[in-house]
Amino acid sequence: MQRTSPKLWQHGAAQLAHLIASREVSASEVTAAHIDRVEQVNPHIHAMTETFFDQAIATAKQLDNDPSLLEGQPLRGVPISIKECFRVAGGKTTLGMTSPAVEHPTDGPHVARLRQAGGIILGMTNVPQLMIIHETRNPVFGTTRNPWNLDRSVGGSSGGEAAILAAGGTALGLGSDLGGSIRLPSHFCGVAGLKTTSRRLLRSGAVANLRGMSWLEYQPGPMARHVADLRLAMQVLARPNRQDQWSDAEVSPLEFNSETRIDISSLRIGVYDDDGFFPVCPAVKRAIAEGIVGLEARGATIVKLEPPKTLEMLKSYFAIASADGGRDFRRLLKGSKLDPEVARLVRLAALPRWTRPLIAMLALAPFGKRKMASLFQASGPRSADSLWQVTWQAAQQVTQVFQAWDEANVDVVLCPVHATPALKRNCAVDMMPAASYSVLMNLLGVPCGAVPATRVRRGETSDRSGKLDASERLAAKIEAGSAGLPVGVQVAGRYWREDQVLDVMEALESHYRMDRLYPDITHLPKLGDQ
Repeated sequence: MQRTSPKLWQHGAAQLAHLIASREVSASEVTAAHIDRVEQVNPHIHAMTETFFDQAIATAKQLDNDPSLLEGQPLRGVPISIKECFRVAGGKTTLGMTSPAVEHPTDGPHVARLRQAGGIILGMTNVPQLMIIHETRNPVFGTTRNPWNLDRSVGGSSGGEAAILAAGGTALGLGSDLGGSIRLPSHFCGVAGLKTTSRRLLRSGAVANLRGMSWLEYQPGPMARHVADLRLAMQVLARPNRQDQWSDAEVSPLEFNSETRIDISSLRIGVYDDDGFFPVCPAVKRAIAEGIVGLEARGATIVKLEPPKTLEMLKSYFAIASADGGRDFRRLLKGSKLDPEVARLVRLAALPRWTRPLIAMLALAPFGKRKMASLFQASGPRSADSLWQVTWQAAQQVTQVFQAWDEANVDVVLCPVHATPALKRNCAVDMMPAASYSVLMNLLGVPCGAVPATRVRRGETSDRSGKLDASERLAAKIEAGSAGLPVGVQVAGRYWREDQVLDVMEALESHYRMDRLYPDITHLPKLGDQ
C-alpha cells in the first residue's frame, strides 16, 4: 500500500471526503496517512486502545476499486475513531477495568451508520475508569496525554477521542457526554465537539455506567477539528430511520437538516462569562469577549445574561448522579484494580448523608474546600422519596433557566466550557467545581458544543488573588505555566436546535481562525520534542 504525504492528516473530514469523491486522492492514501500518524503519535499520547488497521486498509482498497460504493456516502473514506464505550464489531470495551472486557460481535447503531456512510474505523480510544472523572486514565491503558503539552490532562471522559483528533490521527470521532464529557476534552485539546439535545440520538450500542439513572442521560455526539465536520457527522447520526430496531431516542419535532443555514444577524445571543460559582481564567474571559466581537460583526444581537443559580443546580445534578451511593459503580468495579481517584470517589459516594454535614465541617471547610463541601453535602445515597424530591427540584430549576432565556428573548447562549485550560494530572476530582459551566447544560438537556477559540498568551495565565477557595488555589497552580494551551467557548441552544448551535459555532470558528493564536493543528508542538 503506497504511503503518501503526511499533510493529508491535517485535513478535516469534509475536506477529505471531497478529495476522495473527486478522485484527487484515494481512500487508500488517506487511510495510510492516518495510520502513519497514529503510529507516530500514539506512543506519546496513549489515546488509541485498539486499532483495526488491516480492516481499514482492506475497506479503503475496496472503496478505491469500486467507485460506485462512494456514491451518496457523505463520509467517503474518512478515517474515524470511536470512544471505547461504544460497540465496534471485533472490538472490546473495558471502561478502564482490569476485569474481563466486553467483546463486540457487531457494531452498535451509531458505528453502523458511520460505516454505512463510508467512514473507515481506525480504532477505539481511551476513557477514564468507568468514565466518571475528568481525566482519561485507568489501570488498563494508562494515562492519555495532551498533544499540546504532554504534562497536561486531556479531560474526560471522551479524552482519548479529543487527543487523537487534536494530534491528527483521525479526522472524525464519536464521543459521549453526561457531565461535559465531550466538551471538556474538546476545550482542553483544541478541538470541537457537540452534545445533542437529550434523546436526540440513540443511546443504544454502548456499555453503560450509572445503569438505571433516567433524569440525567448521556448523549452520543461527534467530535472533530472543524465545526463543518460535526455537521457532516450529524447528517449521518441524526438521519431519520424508522427501520431502526432501537427505540430509546425520541422522535424530534425538528429533524436535523444539514443543508439549511441560519442568518446570524437574525439571532439574539445571550452571553455570560462568570457563572457566579467559579470564576474563569483570563484566557477564557478573552475568548468570550473576542467571540462577542465576531458575532456582532455578523449582525447578531448580544444580550448580557444573568448567570443561573449555578450552585443550586450543581447540587441537584450531583444529588441525582450519586443517589444510589455508588452501588452500581461498585458492582461494575468488582474484581478490577482501581484507579486511585476513582477509588476515592466511590468511597465518598458511599458515605451516608447524615455523616456529610459533619465531614464537611471537620474535613473540608477548615481547609478552604467550601465549594467541594457544598457539593459533597448534596450528594450521597438517598431514598426513592428523596430522589423524587430532588428530581422535582431540578425540574423547577430547569424551568427557571428557560424562563430567564425567554424573558431575554435569546435563541442561543455563549458561555465558557470550563474555568481553566487543561488540568495538570491527578487533580480531576478536586477540580470538579470548575466544570460547572458544562455540567449545568447536562442538567438542562439542551444541545451544546465546544468550539476552539485561542491559546493562552504569555502573561495572562492567572489573575486569581485574595482569599480563595481551595479549588481556586488549585486552579491558579493549573493556570501557571499554561501559556500556549488551547481554550474554547461553549454554545448552547434551545431543544432540538442543533442547527442554530452549529451555525453560531461555525461563525465563531471563522472569526477565531483569523487570529494567529487559534489552536490549529499546524501549530501543534512536535510530539516527542516537548
